[in-house]
Amino acid sequence: MEFIMLLFVFLIFIVISSFLNIIFKLTAKRDWLMSLLLSIVLSIITVAILD
Repeated sequence: MEFIMLLFVFLIFIVISSFLNIIFKLTAKRDWLMSLLLSIVLSIITVAILD
């Protein structure tokens, strides 16, 4: 159950960061990698706090 919640929160964060990347025209591979890593960290922290 915790894995499903982690995956759901990660998907929400990755959608938000992808949307922001497109808005601010940050389309380099480095920007997408930083967004991915940030989404992973934020989703783990969020699930740890909420659970």
